[in-house]
Amino acid sequence: MTAAPQICAITGTTGYVGSRIAQAVAQRAQVVALGRNPENESSIAWTLEGNGDIAPLLSQHRVCTLVHAAWDFRAVSPNEIWRVNVEGSMRLFRMARQAGVRRIVFLSTISAFAGARSLYGRSKLEVEAAAARLGGVILRPGLVFGESSGGVFGSMRRQVRNSRLVPLIGSGKAPQFLIPEEALAALVADAVLGRFDSAGGRPLTLANPTPYPFRELIHSIARAENRHVTLLPVPWPLLYAGLRLGEKLGRRLPFRSDSVISFIYQNPAPDFSALQQFGIAVPAYAG
Repeated sequence: MTAAPQICAITGTTGYVGSRIAQAVAQRAQVVALGRNPENESSIAWTLEGNGDIAPLLSQHRVCTLVHAAWDFRAVSPNEIWRVNVEGSMRLFRMARQAGVRRIVFLSTISAFAGARSLYGRSKLEVEAAAARLGGVILRPGLVFGESSGGVFGSMRRQVRNSRLVPLIGSGKAPQFLIPEEALAALVADAVLGRFDSAGGRPLTLANPTPYPFRELIHSIARAENRHVTLLPVPWPLLYAGLRLGEKLGRRLPFRSDSVISFIYQNPAPDFSALQQFGIAVPAYAG
């Protein structure tokens, strides 16, 4: 008797990390993309800020697992972040459960931890709590990198490519914990098939546990791009204020002001115990 195919709905499939996750999951399950512009009949129209009920469509597609990887980075104020990302995620979880979805996998961040000061970390923490109440699997990836990286690592690479002066906050020793995009995508695919169900709602930090100093990371990126860069020390409050002003003026910026807060106030002791518990080996960043 042939087992029924695993059907997995994924949000954020048009984004950098979400697209990599969708490719990996598609090797092991049928993917139903949830997004603003459905590409085919196996996709469902959905947005974080939308109020439409997609529970019937999730049921119609016989979705049994939801991977929530979407996040709207256009929202910058606390109220907007809460309304769009937090409430939108909670609404999605409720609809998934109404549709009979058995497993929820939430892609959080290493910046989410008790005592986090960044809006990003605190809002992700709120969504983690909602996922945990439903018995969801919570994954906290570190800084994701790859050959054609997007996200924060991609912004760092573009900064190196476009300027010989790169702002440096503090001493440059701030630890960065990294994970290759293909490793993260494979681990999410494992989560879809139930590998981490026994975590019982405890967040799992996914990154190589050896810290990579920020200064060395920038120089490594520069070497890979055959560029020479100069690190320009900048007081973080000044950089933060400049980025906040740009956001208020609607400017397109290489980094969000909130990323500065995440950088300055990092988790002092990330919990990497999940790596040993589940036998996970995350490759180190080789530069």
